Amino acid sequence: MGVPVPNEHDSLRVPWLPTSGPASNKTVFFITFGVLLSVSVGISLWSSLSRRGRNTIPTEQFRWHFLGTKSYNAAIATLSLVVTFVGATTLTAVPDEASTLGWFSLRWLTGALWTSIGMLVIIPRSYRIFTLRQYDSPNDYVSDRFNNRLLSLSTSFISSGTMVIYIILQLFAISQLLPVLSQGADGQPIFDRAITTWIIGMVVVLSQWIGGFDAMMMTDVFQSTLLIVTLVLIPVVVGYFYGDLAGAGDSFGFDCKNYFVLNCTQAEFKDFGSPCASDDSASTFQTGCVAYSEPYKQLHPAVDESAFYTPLTRVAASGCNESLPTCTPTVIAQIEWFQALAPSEWTAKRSDFPLPTEFGENRAWAEPPAASPFSTHLGIDGEETTSRSAWGMMSFNLMFFSMALFPHLLMKLMAVRSEKDLRIASFSLTLCGVISTLPMLLVGITASAVFAGIYPNTESEVLGTILADMANRGGWSEGVGAVAATGAVMALMSTIESALLSLTNLVATDVLRNWIMQGARDLSIIRIGNMFALITMAGCVLIALHNPNLARNDTVYTLLIEWQASLLWQTLPVMMISMYWDVNGWACLIGQVCGIACIAGLWWQRDACHNWNTAYAWKSSSYSETEPLGSNNHPERCDTASYLVNMHVWAAMVNLLVTCTLSIVFWNLDLGHSSDRCKMSHKTRYTTRKGAGSDLSVAMIRDIMNKPGTREPIKDPLGITCLVLAVALTTLSLPWYGTSYDNCDIGSYTRWQACEITGVDCKAMCDQSDMELPPTYPSTLKLIEAAECLANSSILCNCPLQGGFFIHDDASIPTWPTANVSFDASVASLAIGGDLVFEGGGDGRVCEGYTLIGGLLPQWAAVALSGWALGVLCVGIAWLQWRCQDEVHPEQQKSLQHIGNEEFYV
Repeated sequence: MGVPVPNEHDSLRVPWLPTSGPASNKTVFFITFGVLLSVSVGISLWSSLSRRGRNTIPTEQFRWHFLGTKSYNAAIATLSLVVTFVGATTLTAVPDEASTLGWFSLRWLTGALWTSIGMLVIIPRSYRIFTLRQYDSPNDYVSDRFNNRLLSLSTSFISSGTMVIYIILQLFAISQLLPVLSQGADGQPIFDRAITTWIIGMVVVLSQWIGGFDAMMMTDVFQSTLLIVTLVLIPVVVGYFYGDLAGAGDSFGFDCKNYFVLNCTQAEFKDFGSPCASDDSASTFQTGCVAYSEPYKQLHPAVDESAFYTPLTRVAASGCNESLPTCTPTVIAQIEWFQALAPSEWTAKRSDFPLPTEFGENRAWAEPPAASPFSTHLGIDGEETTSRSAWGMMSFNLMFFSMALFPHLLMKLMAVRSEKDLRIASFSLTLCGVISTLPMLLVGITASAVFAGIYPNTESEVLGTILADMANRGGWSEGVGAVAATGAVMALMSTIESALLSLTNLVATDVLRNWIMQGARDLSIIRIGNMFALITMAGCVLIALHNPNLARNDTVYTLLIEWQASLLWQTLPVMMISMYWDVNGWACLIGQVCGIACIAGLWWQRDACHNWNTAYAWKSSSYSETEPLGSNNHPERCDTASYLVNMHVWAAMVNLLVTCTLSIVFWNLDLGHSSDRCKMSHKTRYTTRKGAGSDLSVAMIRDIMNKPGTREPIKDPLGITCLVLAVALTTLSLPWYGTSYDNCDIGSYTRWQACEITGVDCKAMCDQSDMELPPTYPSTLKLIEAAECLANSSILCNCPLQGGFFIHDDASIPTWPTANVSFDASVASLAIGGDLVFEGGGDGRVCEGYTLIGGLLPQWAAVALSGWALGVLCVGIAWLQWRCQDEVHPEQQKSLQHIGNEEFYV
């Protein structure tokens, strides 16, 4: 056990190294990027020029600019929707998080599926309403349904906020990605981060000015095609070099096939900026397997409070990087207190387990790679998502349900030519995770195992690192990497353009057209809207480039997406529930105020340790700033047990509770949706159009949806069953069960792994009495004796497990127990000073180690992945239950004739 199985690709498994020769000068990327960017801009110009003169009707120019021809078929709609959702979220957030948290990032897959569930609820009904009432903006529904200016404006502003966040997210991703992609042979980026981001931002604005929605849809087709090619090429190439499951399958286990040892003391590593060059074990730096860098990825995630790195929390002499989110007041105080005992005199050591093979000896003597940002001190124990992992994953699912209310998604569905085309596009989008999210999750895991220690900033820019490695290998790999890199940047640009246009549409509709500039010409409103787009883009670029909280936060993508989902949840009663139940307009407005106040309050009090406490919280009573730090005066972290689900989910629940409760109260008081002062004169635009009928109500919506040939998925028995099953599968398959980290912490896992490498069944040889003993001074003979005992004798053999230790002067103070124990006792003994022995007792739990299914992925991840796959099947079946009118709606056809559209897309 412990020897890798050779295969024909073993020589390829070692990535490009600084000692392999000069890095790529990126000429291939520059040429590819320039050509494909020119093609994209050319398509935008062609689309604009070829349509010029057809939108001559003054009253239709607004619709033309923001919704184009409104006759886009299933293929165009599918490609456009794919590039809408697969932006910075999939290309950067997923691999970055997977590189740190491993299979926990499956939550992006299940979350995306919950977005599809939300779409099943809203799209069949909203499309028909939007079409029949001839809306020009998603928020027109709010004005039509409630006729309350305050509610319309608040909903518009909230939706606009989500788009601003989304634009900043994409721009920040580009600003981080392009410098990595453009690094020359000297390691310096050719593309200046600030200048390039400004240029891309202005190109997007110019494209919107020139072509509007129609040009965006045409460029979406090209960019989405390029994106799909990218999403296929990256995992295929990474898998070719690094093995099964895009390399992730061959990166698990202490005997994984991607394992190798580097000598990072060579000057080339230091010149390149490789993190391993500054590691204590630079001469024998292990990499390739997550078992040595971040072993928690192989174990069952935390069922309760995460405590994997607890034995290291208070004994780290290396300090704390205050720019990291895990460097909390608790960690800073603990480190400063510990360092004050014996500054710079503590040196961490590993037990020197003797191993019988050369392969094993390399692993025994090579120190683990330098800790990643998430495994620094508190590490993953300081992350809200890793404590009570199942609750965190479920919170993510709930938050992603609201993503079905994305304004740019609703805008694009309004422009599809028929319900049949929309059904095909929506069904295709459900399968998008198979070719996008899952592959990027896999390559993120691979990158953390293979590239950690070699490439700078591996875990903060995973995609850039992968593409850089492909380029540095040269040959066909560099060509493929150049296409993939360009496709990634094009996808981010397309997402920015889509978000910016929908943001401009919301402002131009609710603030200008329906309020400040009522009665003004469409062209005037469009021009002011375009100026607003320019100003907004400039502001977003400035934030993306210069906000320090973005650059120093390794979870920035997740953080911004959570805030985006949180805001979208505040619009859910107005945009979704009101289509099925008669919620009151004033109740919706009060619900939004309460929901936003709730999330603002929870965020403001996130470090407080009372009532609602988060992973940021610490006990203020445990620490006095006026007293010196010590064992009795240092901040102590709070237990997050009272929080469970994410704070954004609680804010959403507050909104729903307030809205539904007050709706019942207000209707009993005969309080309507609005008041005379809040009613809007433009409301007649929806009620006087032919076929539109009177004021929009739940009764009218039901009548609209009861037309012959119509069947909504949530009204169909099979569709309802499939939706319930999808929710159940993606919830019950989460890691609610099992034990946190399989009863291991960093110390006991290291012991377990050493036993596994030597083939000694340490667990069977150690009983409760062994667990209660303090760890002895490490002996080089223990494991050999145990192995010989097992091989040559039937008597009971002695437990060979031992703790690691720290060297302080001439004393050896053990710090890693034989099993998981409370570290507080040993810290208390250290505080007294002197050469003290370990005083803590064990809790009797023996590390069980990991269980890999097929040697590829942890058991719990296989269960969650299966639940997701079955959920995708259920949602796909539910989409097929949508029976709709296959022909283009008469009102849609009328709209097309008004703008002189020809059947160009047929």
